Amino acid sequence: MTLKAGDKFPEGVKFSYIAYRPENADIKSCGIPITLDFDKEFGDKTVVIVSIPGAFTPTCTANHIPPFVERFAALKSKGVNAVIVLSANDPFVQSAFGKANGVTDESFIFATDPAAEFSKSVDLSLDLPPVMGTRTARYAIIVSNGVVKYVEKDAQGVSGSGVDAVLAAL
Repeated sequence: MTLKAGDKFPEGVKFSYIAYRPENADIKSCGIPITLDFDKEFGDKTVVIVSIPGAFTPTCTANHIPPFVERFAALKSKGVNAVIVLSANDPFVQSAFGKANGVTDESFIFATDPAAEFSKSVDLSLDLPPVMGTRTARYAIIVSNGVVKYVEKDAQGVSGSGVDAVLAAL
């Protein structure tokens, strides 16, 4: 199914992540992955999902995620309860990516979409053979009270999935 604005966000979506804890603040420190149940945690909230093909890749690291970190307060001022940075990377890599970006707020989550299963189910995956395989595409989704308010996938750059486009859509 192709996800579009006005759709009900799919039920039963679960991601994996490692919650930031001060005692695990060092980038080389590991935490224990836990499940993020989207329905339970965010069913009645406004959430921005920002998806990247891979942590520590050039566009994701230089142009896509740092502006979300820098403008997190602006997102919150527009009613966003949480930002989820999603990738097919494992939760340990995602955790390190969050730490590398200086994120310590528990409502800014670096989560994994294992094998890009969620992204594939809503037609937002990307095939990058032979090295990276199937990944999450570069996209942004705004979900408010269980309803998709915005979806944009970028083939190149971050014009539709970047923080400026997301802020304009809120």
